[in-house]
Amino acid sequence: MKNPAYDKALKLITRRDHFRAELVEKLRRKGFEEADIDRALERLDELDLLDDEGLAARFVEFRSVDRGWGPRRLTMELRRRGVDGDLAERAAKVGDELHDRALEVAIRKVEVRAKPKWWRLPEGRARLVKSLIARGFTTDVAYRTVSRVADERESSDHETHDQLGDPGRLS
Repeated sequence: MKNPAYDKALKLITRRDHFRAELVEKLRRKGFEEADIDRALERLDELDLLDDEGLAARFVEFRSVDRGWGPRRLTMELRRRGVDGDLAERAAKVGDELHDRALEVAIRKVEVRAKPKWWRLPEGRARLVKSLIARGFTTDVAYRTVSRVADERESSDHETHDQLGDPGRLS
């Protein structure tokens, strides 16, 4: 028996992976009956073509490293895509290494839009903290990271001015 909902679902997942809820929503929007959608999903499950857990793990790894998203933003985005709350929270709990890489990417991305010598201005530091929080990092992590990066920038800025031949050098 032919099931057009299954054919459409298959076509959708060959283009890109979909979470189960995303697939259901797209099939509903196309006007397929619930019974046909259920049969299509059952068949996809039988063929092991739907894997929300695996897709969530890949989503988290890509979004954290490529876009600099923190755990809160990752959880929110997974839930927005229809992933079960428990699975979303488990998937977004990344290890220290991935968390640190995501944080470094986030800092690079938000620092590009920052004013020159942002670390010397309280409003510059506040803007970066706010940006990191918006990217899904905790307030504590955002404050510590911005303080650390500001100290590094200040230190390297002083080192540049202390170079031989610098007209501002006192010795």
